Amino acid sequence: MKLSLENISKSYGENYVLKDISLRVENESVALMGKSGSGKTTLLRIAAGLENPDSGEVKSDGKIAFSFAEPRLFDNISILENVTCVMNGDEKSNSDIAKEILSSLALSDVCEKKPSELSSGMAQRVSLARLIASGRDICLLDEPLHALDESTKGIVISALQKYLRGKCAIIVTHSEDEAKSLCQKIYTISDGVLK
Repeated sequence: MKLSLENISKSYGENYVLKDISLRVENESVALMGKSGSGKTTLLRIAAGLENPDSGEVKSDGKIAFSFAEPRLFDNISILENVTCVMNGDEKSNSDIAKEILSSLALSDVCEKKPSELSSGMAQRVSLARLIASGRDICLLDEPLHALDESTKGIVISALQKYLRGKCAIIVTHSEDEAKSLCQKIYTISDGVLK
């Protein structure tokens, strides 16, 4: 799988956020780091097709799954349904696979709960379970571990390491330790430039 960002530029008014950024990701996980407001999430949204660049082009040869920094779960359905709604296949096998994924993220006891009953850290893990359940080969994750306590981070890192192996992933994070645990390459955005 390949995801290629070619000469991406983006400004908001007079403020240039991204200046002629090129990045190629192929069957690997890369981290995007930088100060708050440096353009990491903007670049991720452009890669996902959620925002248009002023110039440049995004090319990919697979379907994209996106995990937002905030969970964005469906409030009116159960946690299990929040995960199975992105899956193809029959209901029974989807349910079994979703339960396995939730279990791998230490969430086996929340299947029948609604999002409003979860802590922010639990909701974040459900969002990641949905990304995993989608089975997509290109994964974009915006601060996937930011709402998690230290003990839970280890569990989630282990699950993501297993799932992202051989896939194409860009992970936005503020933590160098997380970046090193999950990614083969680390890039920094500073003054609109990728380094």
